[in-house]
Amino acid sequence: MFSAVRKEFKRTFRLSVPITIGLLGQGLFGVIDTVMIGNMLGEHALAAATLGNNINWVPLLLVIGITVAVPVLTAQARGAGTAAEIPGILRHGLLVSLCVSLIGAAAVCAFILADGLLWLDQPESVSEYAKNFSCIIALSIPAAAGFQTIKSFRDASGGQWISLFWTVVGLLSNIFLNWVLMKGALGFPNWGLEGAAAGTLFSRLISLVGITFHQKLVCEFRKGFSFSEIRKNLRIALPSSLHILFEAGLFIIAPFFMGWISEASIAANQVVITISSLVYMLPLGISQALSIRVGEAYGRGNIPRIRVIFAGATIFILAAMCIISAALILFRHEVPALFNLGEEASLLASSFLFVACAYMLFDGFQTVAAGTLRGIGDVKIIAVAAFVSYWIIGCPTAIGLAFGLGMDGVGVWIGLAAGLASIALILGWRVRKDLA
Repeated sequence: MFSAVRKEFKRTFRLSVPITIGLLGQGLFGVIDTVMIGNMLGEHALAAATLGNNINWVPLLLVIGITVAVPVLTAQARGAGTAAEIPGILRHGLLVSLCVSLIGAAAVCAFILADGLLWLDQPESVSEYAKNFSCIIALSIPAAAGFQTIKSFRDASGGQWISLFWTVVGLLSNIFLNWVLMKGALGFPNWGLEGAAAGTLFSRLISLVGITFHQKLVCEFRKGFSFSEIRKNLRIALPSSLHILFEAGLFIIAPFFMGWISEASIAANQVVITISSLVYMLPLGISQALSIRVGEAYGRGNIPRIRVIFAGATIFILAAMCIISAALILFRHEVPALFNLGEEASLLASSFLFVACAYMLFDGFQTVAAGTLRGIGDVKIIAVAAFVSYWIIGCPTAIGLAFGLGMDGVGVWIGLAAGLASIALILGWRVRKDLA
């Protein structure tokens, strides 16, 4: 049994390496923006960028969830030997993600221009500073949607290294464009905080164009679209989007809770979310590889193999998250220093990071379990579990501890941990039931 688990995990790991590195590259966009804005423009600009980015995360996460259907359906088609369906899967996936991204970008711009951040009782100076930044980031969402859809398709079709290459190109472009546009270097205009947003917009466009034309994509647009194929896509895409939105939604509103506490809490929270999001790319990469491998096995009707694939990924991710958590706890005072925070924000970031490390085991396991469930098409339970865990358990816990018991930002992060522990238990039970 152990040799079979090890053999299957090696295959999962080989598939996950370029996917995980690519996700780390995407995660580094946030890290780089946070570090560069904090060091080049200061804590006030970092707080404004935090609010602007969090507003844009809502439609962006919807898009990421929508694109989940593409690799799952592609893997299932390959496993079932129905490769003729694959161009239609990509074609309809692009249509759905583009529509969702355009609606989401328009909604963000309307909300920001109507002073929506002030409705959320955020500091006026920070809200005003975030306006232009938020709208420019919103304009980049359709490009991110197109890139993520094509990346997901290439990952499921053996083109992971193409995805990785254009992720790295986009990352390097983002670093360069942030530098020249935030400071007006090399003759470029000095746009300050808006320059960081413009750097994100242009780098996403570069990545989209590159991954589209690097190698021919067969979409067969001349065949048009059908409602049955759209429904097939949405059957997986909508629950997956809701799962991601419910999960990330709690993390998205956390900075607004911090805004009710202090500006230093906003900046400290952004640093810890940036770090934890970067760590999350490891289980997410394994999860996406699992969805592909489980989808292929499910297409062949091989349930015993799915059990072995899941067991290998679970053992690895739990061990990895233990090691990462221990390292972050050990260096929790040194890590915030990388972001040039003030003394108060640095101390807060250290305490938030300690709590974040406590939930990483649960986060890693629930991500792997969710990837397995997506691969077999059991996605409705994921959305339901996310709603119950994060909004019935996690959010009330965060509010009660932070404001009822006076624990402030630490209470918010304990609430996040409670939500993650809950969903890990629910999804673990569901995987066991499905694979019994």
